Order: sequence, then C-alpha cells, then structure tokens
Amino acid sequence: MGRGYIMKLISTDFSNLDKKTIYDFGDDEAIDELFKDEKSNRDEITREFFDDADTLVRFQWMKDLAGILQHFDSNAKKFFKVVNKEIDKYFKERHSKAKDGWIVD
Repeated sequence: MGRGYIMKLISTDFSNLDKKTIYDFGDDEAIDELFKDEKSNRDEITREFFDDADTLVRFQWMKDLAGILQHFDSNAKKFFKVVNKEIDKYFKERHSKAKDGWIVD
C-alpha cells in the first residue's frame, strides 16, 4: 500500500445498493487493492461490467471491498453488514421463487 495513505470509503450512502458499484464506495487505492487480490483490473471490471452482471456479483464485489476496507475505515464495518443483509435478502427471494415453481439459476 502506498506511502502511508489509508484506504477509505468515499461514500456512506448505502441506499439503493442494487444500483451502485464498488466505484461508488472505494477510493482508488482500495479498489486497486481489491483488484490485486482478485487478480483482475479496471479494464475487466468496469462500471459497465456491473450493468450486465447478476445482482449477486455486484454485492459480492462490494462485500469483498468492505472486507478490505474494514481494517482501515470504521464505516466499512457498517458497509459490510449492509451488503451481507442484501445478499441474504437476495437468497431469500431466490429461494422463495424456487419454492413457487420459478426456475432459478
């Protein structure tokens, strides 16, 4: 990590998470650190990537970002909890649809 800089959340507005991406929450250093961990880069994981990605993919990237940031920014703990709730809600809705006969992949 670079020159004593502390990674941080750039926003604590956790509303409408299904419309947001990691770029709405992580500063550049945090996102670069996440990409390093995931062996990816900004050319592969663009804002447009999330437009086409499944909701769960969007939330998983946010959860991973929050996980990295928890060591640097106390607000990231709340972010982590909020994203986990969204993931739980996603699975609950998916399970409910499956019980009602919807095919869920």
